[in-house]
Amino acid sequence: MDDSGYLMGGAAFLLMIPLVIIAMMMLGLDEHMASCTAEAAASSSVKRAAEDLKDNIPIITREVLNESAYRVINGDECPDIRENIQERLDRICSGYLNLNASCTVNSVESSSNDPFQVEVNATIRITEGNTGHLENVSERVSVEGLPDPLPFRVLGKLQHNSTTVDYGDKLSNHLNSCGVRGDLYINATGPFIIRRCPYEPYDCHGHDGVLINCLLNGYYHESHDGACYLCRLQGRASCPHPGLETFIIPGVCASSGPVSADHVLFTEPYEGDPVNCSGFILYLDGGHKLKYGLIP
Repeated sequence: MDDSGYLMGGAAFLLMIPLVIIAMMMLGLDEHMASCTAEAAASSSVKRAAEDLKDNIPIITREVLNESAYRVINGDECPDIRENIQERLDRICSGYLNLNASCTVNSVESSSNDPFQVEVNATIRITEGNTGHLENVSERVSVEGLPDPLPFRVLGKLQHNSTTVDYGDKLSNHLNSCGVRGDLYINATGPFIIRRCPYEPYDCHGHDGVLINCLLNGYYHESHDGACYLCRLQGRASCPHPGLETFIIPGVCASSGPVSADHVLFTEPYEGDPVNCSGFILYLDGGHKLKYGLIP
């Protein structure tokens, strides 16, 4: 081979070097893009799972509360609310493919500022490869539209339809055992479903037509003396949490009788004066008259 041949071979070799470098760079870029794509897919899967769990917490909690209330109404003990929610979330977590997911229910408690809500606090942990997600969440769940288990925990099985509880002689016998006139509450009626009273402030119940509409619709009201929904499930008519109260309508009118607020009748009943509302009778003490604007 003459000098020109060597020269051409060397030149060709030198030309190949940048081509090799470019090829290696392209290969590295492809690998980087593949890695980025995989990480992006993992991140997207983790994010979707986290959002799915957050969406399911209130749905599952509502289901558990409703089922627990009906178990109490049918005469069974109230199950552990937190454990039931946890079991159902665990089943959801086990269904995520290629993800290590958990949702730990830390607490289920009455809302600190709204007794018509239950608050669920949980910790979500999800990992896929090197991608992870850790989040503490607090979800509020409304108890409006759920049945009230308290009368059934206190008095046992009662007749009811989809809106109303018929107390028969159960409440009357309970009041007699407390040393007050139970005969006034023979065949008393009260609401079955938790419904928030829309008439606020509460002292507007003294206006024409408000109290009767409240009674006909079986509305519930915020009360520092009543029980929250979770405590109602446990049969407690009063508790330290922001609570609820509703009216139980007696069947007999007298010069005085046990105050018609449910938590009063179910704990330590005391006397009140009759208030006539379009044919309905309520017995109310001075505090409840003032609260609902019924003092003349």
